[in-house]
Amino acid sequence: MYLSLIITFLLLLGIIIPTIQNSMPLELKFIIWNLQLSVAALTFNSALIGGAIVAILILPKLMRKTLDVRSLKKEIHKLKGKILESEKGQPGGA
Repeated sequence: MYLSLIITFLLLLGIIIPTIQNSMPLELKFIIWNLQLSVAALTFNSALIGGAIVAILILPKLMRKTLDVRSLKKEIHKLKGKILESEKGQPGGA
């Protein structure tokens, strides 16, 4: 857990430091769009859009894992109940 936070922090520093150092205006042309914005804004928006895309792509996998964990917890609860019932039915069981 802490390793992923440290790596995320270092990646953010790797984005923020060059962005602040290179904050000159930039003219961006794409097909019919013509935008003028700073390199800092372009870098920030690109990182934000990339993070959103990654979050959307990983969401189904996280949902599947959550459902798997929930079903496994239910199964564990049922098995614990069966174990307790079988221990009560045996002579000399605790």
